[in-house]
Amino acid sequence: MKSTRYPTPHLAVLILVAIAARVYAQTVLVQPYIQPGDVPNSMTVIWLTDQTPGDFTVEYGPKNFPVRGSKPERVALDFGIAKGKDAAPANDEPKEQDVAVPEREQHYFRYSATLPGLPADNVVDYSVKLAGEVVRHASFETRASATKPIRFVMVGDLANGKEQQNAVAFEISRVQPQFLVMLGDIVYPTGRVSQYMHHFWRTYNQPQTASTATGAPLMASVPFYAALGNHDVDLHKLADFPDALGAYYFFRAMINGPGEGPWNTPIGKGPEATAFRAAVGASFPALGAYSFDNGPGHFVVLDNSGYANLESPAVREWIERDLRGSKARWKFVCYHAPMFHSAREHYSEQKMRLLAPLLESCGVDIAFAGHVHNYQRSVPMRFTPNPPKRLPNGLVNGEFKLDTKFDGVTHTQPDGVIHIVSGGGGGTLYKGDLNKNSEYFKAQPPGNWAPYTAKFVADRHSFTVIDLTTDRLALRALDASGNEIDRIEITK
Repeated sequence: MKSTRYPTPHLAVLILVAIAARVYAQTVLVQPYIQPGDVPNSMTVIWLTDQTPGDFTVEYGPKNFPVRGSKPERVALDFGIAKGKDAAPANDEPKEQDVAVPEREQHYFRYSATLPGLPADNVVDYSVKLAGEVVRHASFETRASATKPIRFVMVGDLANGKEQQNAVAFEISRVQPQFLVMLGDIVYPTGRVSQYMHHFWRTYNQPQTASTATGAPLMASVPFYAALGNHDVDLHKLADFPDALGAYYFFRAMINGPGEGPWNTPIGKGPEATAFRAAVGASFPALGAYSFDNGPGHFVVLDNSGYANLESPAVREWIERDLRGSKARWKFVCYHAPMFHSAREHYSEQKMRLLAPLLESCGVDIAFAGHVHNYQRSVPMRFTPNPPKRLPNGLVNGEFKLDTKFDGVTHTQPDGVIHIVSGGGGGTLYKGDLNKNSEYFKAQPPGNWAPYTAKFVADRHSFTVIDLTTDRLALRALDASGNEIDRIEITK
């Protein structure tokens, strides 16, 4: 596994940056970070400043290649004060006691620079400079080719401005992933730009060095792929909340999804929607559904929020075409609300179950989700909805086929899809008990639950790290102290 490089600025660099900031009266509010490009073999560097124009340049170069330059593009982001009150928690979700964010107007410049044509299996150094002085210098690993091993992290429900998210970020930095998939609910309580500025960047991007107390500058060197969650998108009345839907301003995705339709975040058709589209560019609707390859893995990312009509033929056809068209050895699907879990919270949100036969027939190995604030792993399983539609109460009943022989140690070839809930990234924990929950579900009408949960850890924050080769997958769940709470292997 190649070592990911985290930036460690020297005193001289910090002094030069401070001098440049004074001379140009220009403040970098969000340090440069990397995002996946919207076309293969590219990366994008993004940063935020105040609205004093800055003379920025970007230099980059893969190892053994000449240094190149990329001209940044600048977009003004202007958000007035919200006219409404943030939405209440959805369904049976307990209120997230987040750190309060004061209401004020917000005015930023967002800079972005595309780094195209990056060779696979390489390391790229990049520097962002202001008037010739280094603002951030870091490096990242490019996409791995199909036969190369990779390490990646899955984690959801990340930032509410509390200390536990810093410890999780620090432990993630210690395992040195090549990339990370955020499984929704990226920032609490309602995904607004102001909440990113207070809760998110300080943990995952701004620290100069990594520590349990401060988090880690992960995003300087590790691309974060975004799956949208309910806290990211449920507040979408742009006329009342001008800085809503913050994820679209900050994250990028491959433009290879089914296009715009009733599965996307509803933004309306007024002037606010026009301004939103102009500011976020191709991120809307790209973040709603996309896929990417890295190493021997193929990854499909879906928005399965309440509004998302994933039963639409257009979406199902895109998912099937994308998965069947992939030649990758391993296939993964990532979304926010789980298809199967054994927690009382959010249990009735079961529309994803209607996609179970499709994912199984397309050879999906693992489905990753967040939303439920703990860690859960199912046995390999197959599910046939019966009837093939949601019931009025939101439930989807059916027939279960469980592979109870698989243990991930001596029996490592599963029959069916394994479902992982990795929702312990920072939000308030859901401290349920599997035995008590099982008794509760057993008493409900048959056809909706089965003893499919093999591991249930609800008393600590956690994340999931996967080491992947062409014929072996090693999955570990680690808590906020770096302790291993689960481990399995899958072989092909």
